[in-house]
Amino acid sequence: MTGTAAGLRFVEHGYAVLPAPVNLQPTASGVWVDTGLQITLPGAGRYQLDTTVRGNLQARGADFNVWLQARLWDVTAGAVVPDSECIVQQYWLTQADVASVGGNASASVLIEYSVPGSRTIRLEAARINLQGASIEAGIGSDTVSGRTTMRFERVA
Repeated sequence: MTGTAAGLRFVEHGYAVLPAPVNLQPTASGVWVDTGLQITLPGAGRYQLDTTVRGNLQARGADFNVWLQARLWDVTAGAVVPDSECIVQQYWLTQADVASVGGNASASVLIEYSVPGSRTIRLEAARINLQGASIEAGIGSDTVSGRTTMRFERVA
């Protein structure tokens, strides 16, 4: 081994799991909800943030367009983590007869994020009713629907 102790860089990483499902249905359309899932970046640097979001959504009617969105929120900075927004699941239906559509889906967000110091990053989610309304909406995290997770690794 060559080099000095000052030349060594220890890998900094972390992992967190949403402890319980989050019901978004009681919250108004378009309102962002703190899911309770968060990680803390330990210090200044560039990090890879990797999030998997499990969603469950159901709608009923003859004409609806509803979806679940997720994003990462930098609690320390009070701002959305750039490029972290995603649609987790969407149902769009227009027909003459009433139908019920529902299911589970997952979405992943993998981005690099540079910070000047320690930061707390949390997962937020919202249900959107553009047309019609959802009858069930949530972020899942259990052994049946799969886990919603966040992970980070310092890369520089």
